[in-house]
Amino acid sequence: MVYLSPDVAKALRQWQRLQTAPAPYVFPSRMTRKGGLPLSARQIRNCMTRYLKLAGITKAYSPHSLRHTFATQLLNAGASLEVVKELMGHRSLDVTLRYTQLYDRTKRAQYDQAMAQVEKRQSFERR
Repeated sequence: MVYLSPDVAKALRQWQRLQTAPAPYVFPSRMTRKGGLPLSARQIRNCMTRYLKLAGITKAYSPHSLRHTFATQLLNAGASLEVVKELMGHRSLDVTLRYTQLYDRTKRAQYDQAMAQVEKRQSFERR
C-alpha cells in the first residue's frame, strides 16, 4: 500500500486525464511492445542521475537513498519505529534501524519532553 499526499494524488489524476489510453503503470518505459513495461531499475537510476546533474547536484544519490530519506524523515516527524517498519515493508525493526537516523534536534526535543514529564511527576510526588 502506498499513501499519497493530496497534492501527489491530484497530480496523478491530472496525469491520468492527459493519457490517450489507460496506462498500466504510473512510470511506464518507452517500450511499447506487449502493452508497455514498467521502468527498469537501471532506467530509474539513469533518470535520477540525469535530473541530479541538471539540478547541479554533484553528490551521488541513488533511488535507494530516497528510501533512507523517507524513513529518516518519518521517524523525525514523530512516526513510531513500528509504523516506519510497516511502511517500509521490513520484517524486523533491526533493518528499519539501519535505514533511519535521528536528528539531534529530534533527540533534544524528545529529551526535553521526557524531562518535563519527569519534573512534573517529581513535583507532584513532593506535595
